[in-house]
Amino acid sequence: MEIGLIIGADEFFGLALCEYMMKEGMQVEITCPHDQTEEQKMLLEERMMWLGRNDLFRVIDLQDGKDTYDLIFIQSEESDKRQEDLKAAHGMYRVLYEKNEDESSNQNVPGVILPRMFGPWTLDEEKTKCEESFFVEDVARDLFKWASSSEQRQEITHELKVERQTDDKQAEEMIAEWKRQNSTFFDKKQE
Repeated sequence: MEIGLIIGADEFFGLALCEYMMKEGMQVEITCPHDQTEEQKMLLEERMMWLGRNDLFRVIDLQDGKDTYDLIFIQSEESDKRQEDLKAAHGMYRVLYEKNEDESSNQNVPGVILPRMFGPWTLDEEKTKCEESFFVEDVARDLFKWASSSEQRQEITHELKVERQTDDKQAEEMIAEWKRQNSTFFDKKQE
């Protein structure tokens, strides 16, 4: 069975990617960001409780992980020397939300620039309707397919091209269902 690692998974994109990888039958290990407020820690803990019921999911400290994974996605900067020793059979990629002007930093790990997204966390309804934004599950699907269908890439950054498969009506239904199943007092506070 293939095993993936997401370094710095959080409620924004990391958990959607984690869900998609598990849906594809991949075992997923994640690390959580260290620099969080108490409220962010509690929210992340609640969000991950339902993921933890899946046998394919495990939260780890980086030093307790494996040496080699099939795929590694780095979503946050964690100052851990162990990260430098990790290897990935299909690739290790840094998840970026905008193009970094200083491309010389972290050249040893290629970056993937994601398009604008919306999903269950979106508070502003206008973001959902923005034609330039993609539903988070579509982005997770296309990132996973792109990363797992290639050999190790040498380019420094790659702009991910996403194919829209979820229309606005489907997205609204999925967001409503997700919020119904995973509603926390933090969500209720934001409404």
